[in-house]
Amino acid sequence: MYLSGKPVLHVIDSATTFNGARFLPSMSTKDTWETLRMLWIDTYQGPPDIITHNAGTNFASVEFKSEAKIMGITCKQVPVEAHWSIGKVERYHAPLRRAYEILRAELDSRTSDDAVLQMAVKAVNDTAGPDGLVPTLLVFGAYPRISMDSPPSPSMVHRAEAIQKAMKALRKAAAERAVSDVLNTRNGPTTNKVLSLPLQSEVMVWREKNGWQGPYKIINMKDHDVTVDMVNGPATFRSTVVKPYYRDPAIDATPATGVNPARDAKPAIDVTTVEDGGTEPTITQPRRLTRGTTQATQLPQLTRGITQAAQPRKRGRPPGSKNKPKVLYLSKKEEDNYALAVKLHNDGVINIPGAPFEASDQKEIDDLVGRGVFSFELFDPTVHSGFRIFKSRMVREVKGKTMVPYKKSRLVVQGYNDKGKHEILTQSPTIQRSSQRLILALAPGLLKDDGINCDRINRDRINRDGINRNRMFVELRNITQAYPQAQTELFRTILAHLPKELTTKYPEGTIIRVIKPLYGIAEAGVHWFTTYQGHHCKELDMATSTYDPCLLITNGGPEAFGIVGLQTDNTLAIGTSAFSSAEEAALQKADFRAKPKDRLSKETPLEFNGCTLTLRGDTITLTQKGQGAKIEVIDKTADRAQKYMEQRARGAYIASICQPEALFDLSAAAQIQQPADRDYMKLNHRLKWQAENLERGLQYVPLDLATAKLMVFTDGSFANNLDLSSQLGYLIVLVNEDAHSYLDGTFKIRGNVVHWSSTKCKRVTQSVLASKTYGMVSGVNIAIAILTTLKMVTERLGLPSIPLIVCTDSYSLYECLVKLGTTNEKRLMIDIMALRQSYERCEITEIQWINGNNNPADAITKATPNRALEQFIDSNELSIRVEGSMQRPG
Repeated sequence: MYLSGKPVLHVIDSATTFNGARFLPSMSTKDTWETLRMLWIDTYQGPPDIITHNAGTNFASVEFKSEAKIMGITCKQVPVEAHWSIGKVERYHAPLRRAYEILRAELDSRTSDDAVLQMAVKAVNDTAGPDGLVPTLLVFGAYPRISMDSPPSPSMVHRAEAIQKAMKALRKAAAERAVSDVLNTRNGPTTNKVLSLPLQSEVMVWREKNGWQGPYKIINMKDHDVTVDMVNGPATFRSTVVKPYYRDPAIDATPATGVNPARDAKPAIDVTTVEDGGTEPTITQPRRLTRGTTQATQLPQLTRGITQAAQPRKRGRPPGSKNKPKVLYLSKKEEDNYALAVKLHNDGVINIPGAPFEASDQKEIDDLVGRGVFSFELFDPTVHSGFRIFKSRMVREVKGKTMVPYKKSRLVVQGYNDKGKHEILTQSPTIQRSSQRLILALAPGLLKDDGINCDRINRDRINRDGINRNRMFVELRNITQAYPQAQTELFRTILAHLPKELTTKYPEGTIIRVIKPLYGIAEAGVHWFTTYQGHHCKELDMATSTYDPCLLITNGGPEAFGIVGLQTDNTLAIGTSAFSSAEEAALQKADFRAKPKDRLSKETPLEFNGCTLTLRGDTITLTQKGQGAKIEVIDKTADRAQKYMEQRARGAYIASICQPEALFDLSAAAQIQQPADRDYMKLNHRLKWQAENLERGLQYVPLDLATAKLMVFTDGSFANNLDLSSQLGYLIVLVNEDAHSYLDGTFKIRGNVVHWSSTKCKRVTQSVLASKTYGMVSGVNIAIAILTTLKMVTERLGLPSIPLIVCTDSYSLYECLVKLGTTNEKRLMIDIMALRQSYERCEITEIQWINGNNNPADAITKATPNRALEQFIDSNELSIRVEGSMQRPG
C-alpha cells in the first residue's frame, strides 16, 4: 500500500491480526528485507514459520527467498487473480489508511510521517477487530493503558485466570462459528478436471478485466496451484480460475493457409447460470471469418485438406497378434528397490498413495518440465522425421534406507549408439588423483589453528573473543541431480519417447524434446562442468590450476582462502569460515539444489571420488571405499582369462588410489595378453595381499608450509619386462626436512605422498642411463606442474615459495647433470639438456644423488624392491643418505 505517496510494508500476524507497518526506502529486495527485519523479525519473537506475500518482484526475487531460507522461513507466494489468499492484509489496509489520514491532518507538519504511521498502527492494534478481539490484548495479555485513570495492569495470576475463561469462551465461539460457516458455505466450482490434466495440456484462464483468455499450456501443477506458460512468462493461478480448453480436430486444426482460429479470434463471453443462483463465465469456441465470407461458407474451406497428425509407428506387431507382450527387464538393483518399496508401503513406513514410485515419477517429470529441461510435443512426421528418437526410462531407487526411507525416480535418456556424439565434445574433465592428494597433503597443516604457519597473520585474525577466524575446514558438497541444473542449452536436437511407465498419462504420440542436459545424453557432463566451474570462477573469484581444470584456488588473501576440487556433482574443499560462508551464499544465489555440506571431523568421515577420508587426531587417512570387498582370487574356471582382466583392473584401481606399493605387480600384469599359470599365480599373490589389507592406505600429517619442500624420487629399471622394455617410475612427496637430523650425509624427512606413477617405457632403451633419464623426465614434468599450483597457494597465504628437489640413485645420470657429461644418444642428449635448462631457470632448486636403498621409487619399478616406500607409508618418515648433491649457490 502507499501512504503520502510513499510505499509501505504492511505485516499482519495471521493468528492474532497484530499489525506492523513501516515506510520502505525503495521497492528493492534489499530494502524490503531489511525493513521486514527491523519491523518484525528483530523486534518481536523472531523469524516466522511462513511468510505469505503477493507476487511483487521484491518478494518473488531469489535474493529475498534466499535470505528467508537462511532463517528457516518458508515463502508462500499467492497466485495471480487470488487476492483473497492475503485478504486479511487487504482488509486492514482501509483502517490503517483511515487512521493515518486522520492523524496526519490533526498533527502539524513537524511530526514525521514515520511517527504518524506508528501512531496509526498503535491505534489499529488497540482497537477491537471484526471478531471483537483486541490484537494488543492477544499478544501482550493486557489492555493498553490510555490515561492515568486507567486501571493498573493485572498480575500474572489474574492474567492466567482470565486466559482460562477466555479460552473456554473462545472454544464455544469457534465451534459456533465453524458450524455457521459450514451452513453458509456455497458450493464452489469443481476443479477435478483441471487437476487431472497432464502437463502441456491447453487451458483457459480467467482475468478480471478481460474474462477468459487462452489457450495456454500447463507447465507445472502443485496442490491447487496451476502454473501456465503465458505470453510474458510463467504465471501461477488457482485451479478455480482455470478450465480445460478442448479442440475439435475437424475444425480447429491449422490449415495450410496459416489461419489459426484459436489464435486469431478473440473469445466470446457467455454467462451460464449455476445451481446456487450465481453466475460463472464460460467461453464459446472462437471462429475467424475472412472478409466477404460468412461462417457457414468458411468452415468447409478451413476443414478442407486437413489431416490428422501421423503418430510414430511402434516396434512389434499390434496387440492381439502372435507377438507376446513386452517384458520390462530390470537390473538386480532395480528389482531389489522395487521389492523394498512394496514392503515399506505394506508396512506403513511410506504412506504415499498410488502404485510404487508413481508419485516420485510424476514429481520428477513435473520438476524437469518446470525447470525447462524438456517439453512435450506431438509427433509430426514433417518436423520430426529427420531426427532419431531415443528411448527413455525411469530409474527408481529407495533412498535413505538407514534413516528415513523415501522413493526417488530419475528420468534417463537411453542414448546408446548415438552417432551424433562423434561430432561434439562429450568428455567432461574430472579431478586428477594428484590434485585430490595435493589437497589432502596441505589439509592437515591448514586445519590447525596456526594452519597458515604464519604467527603474525594469525594474531591479526584472532578477535578479542579469542576465536581464530582464519581456521580452515575440509568440507564435502554434493549437488543433487547435477546435469539437469546446467544453465546452457543443447546445441543439437534430442527427441525421446516417453518412458513406458508414463505412456498412459499423456496423449498418444507424445514425445519429449530435450532442451537442456539430461542424464543419458553424451554431452550432458560437459554442459554441467561448464556451468559449475564457471560458477566457482565468477561467483567465488577462483582461478584454475595450471595442470588440472578441476582444481580451483581463490584469488584473494588468507582471510577468504579456499581450494576446491570438482568431481562431477561432488566438490572437496578446504577453506576458511569466510570462504565456506561465501560458497554457501553463492550456491543459494545460483539456486543450485544441493545437500547440506559435510564437514570432516573425528565423528564424520567423508567419501569422495571412490575414497574414504577419516580424521584421526591431526592426521587424515585416505583409504579405498568399497572396491576392495570385490577382490577375488582367480581359480581355475572356464572364464579364467576374463576374471584375470577384471581382477587386475580392480586391483590397479585401488593401487592408483592409496596403495602405491602394489602398483608394479599390477602394471606388469596389464602387459600380459595371454596369461599363463605363472601369471595367474603372481596376480593372485598380489590380490590376496590387497584383500588382506583393505584398511591400508595413506596417512597425511600436518606440515609447516613455510619450510616445506616438494621432492620427486625417480627410478627406471632397464629391460626388466617380459618384452625387454624398461619400467619407469617416480614418487612425488611434500615434506619437511629435519635440519637437526643431518649426520654423516643422512637426513630425515617427514611428509605426505602427492603422486606416483609406474609405466612401461614406450621408447627403445639401450642403456641403464636411458631408462633412468626417461624416468626423471617424466617425474620432473608433473612435479613442475604441481609446483606451479603450490606457488599459487603460497602466494595467497603470504608464504615463501616451495622449492623442488630431484633425487636419483643413478650416479651416471647425476654426473651428466652436474659435471656436464655427454652421451652418444641424441634423444638422451635432448632430455638431459632440458633438465639442465630447468635447473638454470630455477624450476629445479637442487639435484641429489641418494643411496639406492633409500629411494622409495624403487618399489614401483622392480619386483623385489627395497623397503623405503613401505617405511614411508607406514610412518610418513624416511631417512635418506645423500651421496652427492648439486645445490644452487646462495
